[in-house]
Amino acid sequence: MAKRKKIEPSGANNGYLISFGDTMTALLAFFIVLNSLATEQTGAKLHDGTGSFVQAGKSHGMPGMFSSGQSRFPMSMQESSPIYAVGDDSTEAKATGSGPDDDADTIWVRDRTMEEYDRFLLAMERISKASPDQEIKGEVAFDRMKALPSPEEPLDEAMREQLMQILPLLLTGRYELDVVVWATTPSDSAWRRAAGQAQEIRTRVLEFMQLQGEDAARVRSCARPWFSSTIKRPSMSLQVRMIAGE
Repeated sequence: MAKRKKIEPSGANNGYLISFGDTMTALLAFFIVLNSLATEQTGAKLHDGTGSFVQAGKSHGMPGMFSSGQSRFPMSMQESSPIYAVGDDSTEAKATGSGPDDDADTIWVRDRTMEEYDRFLLAMERISKASPDQEIKGEVAFDRMKALPSPEEPLDEAMREQLMQILPLLLTGRYELDVVVWATTPSDSAWRRAAGQAQEIRTRVLEFMQLQGEDAARVRSCARPWFSSTIKRPSMSLQVRMIAGE
């Protein structure tokens, strides 16, 4: 029987190895699949991996420096502080104070109404040029309880006698005279009528006393509503006021 021919060893079996080109082809196909999955955000949710890398590659650089929309500088030349979006955990404090403030603390606080009033007065002092009036040392009023005289003769005998007693005081330059006509009702029409009557009486008083210049300026007229509901209202009053000398 013939012997079987012995096969000479030919070395290690390399049949399981693949070529380099086949390997690169397989890897390329694999990454193409991964890229498609990452873009569509399907399958294994690979957007956190490959997809984020693709997005970062497309947005590489700083915008606005070139016409293409991206610059060649991947980082900002001047760093800025980060901005964190955090929720507001603070709660509105309930009003627990018993005074003008809502907080019941131990800090002394002025009355808000008086504080606003003081600010208003300071603002008025800056805007308007106000000066203090003359100091009054004394005042007396002569009330007329009867009705006013007729418009044709607004000064009757009683008023003439009273004015003759007041005239020497006015000539000294230290006294003022106010002719006040009290309005019958607190309405605008009644006040206008009383103001016209007071002006007419003042004109007749100046003619009777023959006052001019500074002496006439110290005689004034006005109309006022009556201030009391229990005290009987006079028709008019002559108020003589003594002012402090300079």
